[in-house]
Amino acid sequence: MSLDSIFSKLKQLPTMPILLHQLMHDFADENAKIEDISKKIVMDQSISARVLKMANSVVYSRGVPVTSIEQAILRLGFKQVSSLVVATALNNSFKTPKSFDKNKFWIDTFQVSSIAKVLAKDCKKIDPETAFTCALLHDIGELVIQQCFPDEAELINLAMKAGQSRIDAQRETLGYDYSQVGAELVRRWKLPEFFVESTSQHLDPLSYEKVNPGAVIIRLSLFVNFAMTAGVPPAVIIKRFPTNLIGELELDEDNLADRIVELKGQSNELANILLS
Repeated sequence: MSLDSIFSKLKQLPTMPILLHQLMHDFADENAKIEDISKKIVMDQSISARVLKMANSVVYSRGVPVTSIEQAILRLGFKQVSSLVVATALNNSFKTPKSFDKNKFWIDTFQVSSIAKVLAKDCKKIDPETAFTCALLHDIGELVIQQCFPDEAELINLAMKAGQSRIDAQRETLGYDYSQVGAELVRRWKLPEFFVESTSQHLDPLSYEKVNPGAVIIRLSLFVNFAMTAGVPPAVIIKRFPTNLIGELELDEDNLADRIVELKGQSNELANILLS
């Protein structure tokens, strides 16, 4: 089965809205004006509601309520709003079978994204919001598989329960795994090649001649999330960090344990905002 045949199974390709494309270009433009961006955001009720909700959340609130998108952008910053816009658009783009726990999927994704953002604060090769967006996209291929092939997805799930890895089960059933399917979707959405590469390469990021730092930080974030979910203390997580990945990102490990402790609540709050 080719990637083209996989996507041909979609009656309609999950779309990255035109508004989102416009906003992503605006966020990348150093000369973009807040009032122009805010006018575009208010055109989408779902996005604007979540931007206001985040600006007034416990994590970002400064005691004075935010009542306009312009105020929210000033409080949160361009890059934080950009990440929220992408997350909202992704959450709204897919229809998955009832048997698939979409809420759990997004909670896990937001946790990995929050970890990536924290790690990137100590990294010179990728900025925190770009790392956040890379992590948001890393598992998007799973939603394509769930939407296009619900029967095959159930067979994959059964194979995993029998002990097969998700990657092997997907490749055996479909010929491709979620990272390859996700990268193709990101490419069809015409997002920057950096995000295509980070999505496709994160399973084994150091095996490529040109290493994508987004792929590396996704891999590290998945490691941290798995360890945190298993209840491993932050200090122990850091001691067990894969040294080759740390070296590639040139991470500064000072104070990283404290940041990992803080990010659990942040990721849960983001999930609550986006899934409400």
